[in-house]
Amino acid sequence: MASDTTKTFNEQPIINFKTTAGLTDYYCPFCNHKLFRGKVATFNMVCSNCNKLVRSEQHYHSKDEKKI
Repeated sequence: MASDTTKTFNEQPIINFKTTAGLTDYYCPFCNHKLFRGKVATFNMVCSNCNKLVRSEQHYHSKDEKKI
C-alpha cells in the first residue's frame, strides 16, 4: 500500500504581512470612502461611492530649486 502524500485542505496558508508595509490608504475627500491602498505620486479616478472625480498630485521640490 502506497503512502498518501497529498496535502489536506485544512492547512493554513502562509501570509507575508511585510509586503503591505509602507503603503498608504487613499480616501475620497468628498465622502471619506476608501479608494485604494498603494504608494503613488499622482492619480485621477472616480469614487465608486459618490461618483465624483478625485485628483491627487504631489510635486516634490527641493528647497534650493527655484519655481518658475
